[in-house]
Amino acid sequence: MLRCLDWSAVVAAKTSNSPCAVVHGQRVISRSVAAMHYGVQVGMRRRHAQGLCPDLEIAAYQPDRDRRAFNTVVRTVNELVPLIEVSEPGVIVFATRGPSRYFGGDEPMANKIFQALRGSIIADAQFGIGVADSRLAAHIAAHISAQHKTKSTAKTPFIVEPDQTKVWLGQQSVRVLSEFAGVDRETVSLLERLGLNTLQDVCKLGESMLAGRFGELGVELHRLARGDEQHPLAAVAPPPEHLCSRTFEEPVVDQQTLLNNVRAMAEEFSEYFVKHGAICVRLILKFESETGAHSERLWYRPQGLTARAITESAKWQIESWSNKSALARVQLIADEVRTDTARQLKLWGGVTQVDETASRAIGRLTELLGSTAVQIVKRQGGRDLQDDFQLVSVSHFRPTQNESNASTKKPKWRGSLPTPSPSVVYSEPLLVQVVDENKNLVRVSARHQLSAEPTQLIINQQSHKIVSWAGPWPIEEKWWDTARSRRLVRLQVVVEKSSPDGSQQVQALLVTLEHGEWSIAAIYG
Repeated sequence: MLRCLDWSAVVAAKTSNSPCAVVHGQRVISRSVAAMHYGVQVGMRRRHAQGLCPDLEIAAYQPDRDRRAFNTVVRTVNELVPLIEVSEPGVIVFATRGPSRYFGGDEPMANKIFQALRGSIIADAQFGIGVADSRLAAHIAAHISAQHKTKSTAKTPFIVEPDQTKVWLGQQSVRVLSEFAGVDRETVSLLERLGLNTLQDVCKLGESMLAGRFGELGVELHRLARGDEQHPLAAVAPPPEHLCSRTFEEPVVDQQTLLNNVRAMAEEFSEYFVKHGAICVRLILKFESETGAHSERLWYRPQGLTARAITESAKWQIESWSNKSALARVQLIADEVRTDTARQLKLWGGVTQVDETASRAIGRLTELLGSTAVQIVKRQGGRDLQDDFQLVSVSHFRPTQNESNASTKKPKWRGSLPTPSPSVVYSEPLLVQVVDENKNLVRVSARHQLSAEPTQLIINQQSHKIVSWAGPWPIEEKWWDTARSRRLVRLQVVVEKSSPDGSQQVQALLVTLEHGEWSIAAIYG
């Protein structure tokens, strides 16, 4: 596996030495090496990151930009390894058995890839190669290789000896589950509080005990700790030839026409496996031009490749192919098929016609815009309004039983705002001033007491009378960590605004004080 750390920030940075952070949903999702030296970490709030590094360059999350920049790396590796799997920009997975025999071993093969990448990868990028018998172990090994520093400029791969992957994986901290396997950090924190500090400790506890405590998640945790695959293999006959291959009578030049044909093939291809109670998790997608050139790539989705996932993968592969001649043939080859683990629906309620209609509309949008462009709101809980919910990609959202049941009431976080909740929450708070009758800025003491009674709210140099107010409600989080500590207070105010016709309108607002600045965080009603 080849892994490029913080690829989004490396691509978005203006220069190789400038501190840069890629922000999505007001949180840092990637940061450059220069920003990391200032203490900027992934998951940090945008304002907190700017406080640590005033010269921090903020870039928006653009998956198409990251994908186009990574295509150069993909083509370079593809010249040495014929069949590769690209699950996301910055990560390339490939089987090493064939290439290792050709180059004389895993280490010579990795060194050959490092030499080829010197001219095609961005100089400031931290990239590494890890070799192991499981996907999780290879992720960790590649990360170690990318962070490893030597006296020379040459990169070195991290190789886990054959048949030693499970032993080596058992020595890793349980925190790798959240960093490389997508397990929630709260779950990992709970494992540590239970005394399960390594993956070996998780394996020793037993799958049945984990399942009794965590349910289906416990089974998944034990599987990851063992380094096993997610689904059992399924013995299903391959699809008919007309579902796997399509030859055009006239070569196709238009990309949208080609994608429409791929979508039709993918729908029939996926429906075939659904009827047989199986899913295709790994697929070889092959395009052949009229001149004989071909593009062949491996695509993997642990939850199964749906029709829209296949179409999106085909679009990415076509865009990254340097050959611009007309295409004459398309092939879909199922490389790995697994048993579909079905779910039990409720006797009453559950999925309705409205849900199915919405799912089809969302599926159409993801086909047109990409899976990362369509997001839905997921409740995660928190004291701050921006922490209570988060936007997640619809393709990665799996609602739990409690989330799917609207009547289930979740306990409120201690220190959260009282009901009712605001109707509009600003993603970027609007700076204002809360002053007293003497036009002095209202402050809050260490005991969370206001310096004076607020009388006016100044928005864009326009004063509005504060009719009533309530609060303040403080938030003090992570006081033990100087890098992530946060302190702010919230105040509910009701102000009078003058409308164009001269009448007075009353509006309820939520204002916050943080770092000595007042801002409007939300609007009621």
